Amino acid sequence: MKGPLTLLLLLLAGAPLHADIYKCSDDHGDTQYSDVPCGSNRSIFVPRAAPQTSGDEVQRLQKTQRLLRAYELEHAQEQREATSALADSRAAEKNCNAARARLRGLTQARAVYRLDEEGNRMVLSFDERAAAEEKARIAVTQWCD
Repeated sequence: MKGPLTLLLLLLAGAPLHADIYKCSDDHGDTQYSDVPCGSNRSIFVPRAAPQTSGDEVQRLQKTQRLLRAYELEHAQEQREATSALADSRAAEKNCNAARARLRGLTQARAVYRLDEEGNRMVLSFDERAAAEEKARIAVTQWCD
């Protein structure tokens, strides 16, 4: 059934509008469609025009198309938000790891220093080191919790 129907649709799509379509049957009962007369067992096939659509059907189609567009836009927005959330999560994880490494370095090192304007090492006093550790703990709390 699909073969003749497909052939008919292909013939209808490619044929000029004014051409006749001939329906031919052979001795075995097989039906073929052609734009060329096929002999004595022929009849002219006239395809019917598509039925007229009512205004309700057109409105339903337009509404369906609007809903589909709205769904596609919503899905695209959700995809953008998911991508943004993933990027934010990765940045937060990176900052958390850096803050933990900084705190670990401050708490485990014997002496902690900073560089002055000339690039010389200046060992931090007890109070400066405690302030740096507190600042690092705040950064860990901010990025890791």
